[in-house]
Amino acid sequence: MGKRPSILLAYPSCFFYPVWMERLQVKVPQLLLASYLARTYDVVYADFELTIGRPNSEIQIKRFKRRVREYFQSQDFDILALSCWTSLSYQATVACASICRELFPEKLIVVGGYHPSARPQEFILENQLFDYVVCGEGELAMTSIAEHFAVSGRPGATQIINGKTIPAEDFVPYNWDLIEPLLREHFPDGVSNVNLFLSRGCPFNCSFCMESLKEKRWTPYSPEVAVEEILRAVERFGAYAVPICDACFGLRRSWRREFLKLLLKHDPKFWIIFETRSEFLDPEDIEMMSQLKLEIQFGLESASPEMLSLMKKTKRPEVYLQRFREISHLCSEHKILHRANMIFNHPGETKKSLQETFTFVDEMLERDESYLMWACHGYMHFPGCDLDREREFYEREYGSKFLSTNWWRENADQYESSMQFVPSRDLDGEDVNLWRKMLDARQERMKATLAPQAFQFAARKYFLDWQNDFRYEQNKKTLGIH
Repeated sequence: MGKRPSILLAYPSCFFYPVWMERLQVKVPQLLLASYLARTYDVVYADFELTIGRPNSEIQIKRFKRRVREYFQSQDFDILALSCWTSLSYQATVACASICRELFPEKLIVVGGYHPSARPQEFILENQLFDYVVCGEGELAMTSIAEHFAVSGRPGATQIINGKTIPAEDFVPYNWDLIEPLLREHFPDGVSNVNLFLSRGCPFNCSFCMESLKEKRWTPYSPEVAVEEILRAVERFGAYAVPICDACFGLRRSWRREFLKLLLKHDPKFWIIFETRSEFLDPEDIEMMSQLKLEIQFGLESASPEMLSLMKKTKRPEVYLQRFREISHLCSEHKILHRANMIFNHPGETKKSLQETFTFVDEMLERDESYLMWACHGYMHFPGCDLDREREFYEREYGSKFLSTNWWRENADQYESSMQFVPSRDLDGEDVNLWRKMLDARQERMKATLAPQAFQFAARKYFLDWQNDFRYEQNKKTLGIH
């Protein structure tokens, strides 16, 4: 071939994903990959979820495929790189690849993302639909693939390759120009929330998390570049908030302190949102953070020592929970909004573990004027996590039942299908939903314990039905909100 190949990097959307969960966003992980590749290759970025939609029926899927076909026919490219970011995109990814292969048998088709990293064999299909399956990170792998294609063309069979993480010094800035047409058409009023990744990697191995498919070493932008990327995005879009999407924000104390110091110099008026663990924050952090418009999300997940051990959250559950108590109280004292993310019905959950968790919740709810919100969710089963590899253990020891082990292949509501399982012999039948009943019994106390500012924030962002509560309008008057 000889010439430098051009790349079409596409996010393929999802099939059978609930419309009510419509939260269309700029796909910044894919944009970062495109930004890296665009330094060397001609890159076009496409997001079929934004431009075509998220089909939920056979008729909608036919329309989706027709429009994808028309789009491919309108583009000039040598390599199609599809981002199967999660298992929810599996069917759409295969559909897009099939259309491309039918139209252009000679083009190279590459797939990467969490699902290919977890189930690479599911992309070895007839007619060599995919030429390369990338497990792990994409930058170095895609560069190697493109160089090889320029010289030798398509491989003789589907190749599975492991993508390594680029070193921090090779991190590139977000190239927002690559998605300018998408932004103009689909976000005409600007992007109120600009999601950013400032680091990669997570040293933990939580049982339910697919992040373990990647390298564990925490690798961030420098504090200077991280702050620069935030300010540049806010200036470009006039953003109201910047959610930092790192698996675990600010793991290194020296990095975290320097980042906060640099950010505070700019006296930001926008919100910063990030997720971390309580053991990585201390009083000095909290003091600095209190000067920002901030929401901290803590991946607490459970308050049962046994469940925390099963989840591989910590080897010292009592210390872990005590640290959360201390940091949460400090956050409330400094009026910092924070939330505890909780996962219920993780395989191995029992009535005893539920009671332990809600006893802890009750203890935390004894504190009035709190700034702690509770975000509770049922366990969703994704392939590639540690728990997925250990299913037989949970089935044998706890009587767990995984009722939909290949839900990403089903033509049904995939959100609901991913939660179709029984956590234990103890929580079978009607008791499967016991956690919801226990949570509902505490809803009023969860409202009453919040400080007015926290109640207002929670009602606007997380619990929209709380706006029907008399306290919502009462707080608006008290706080002078119109």
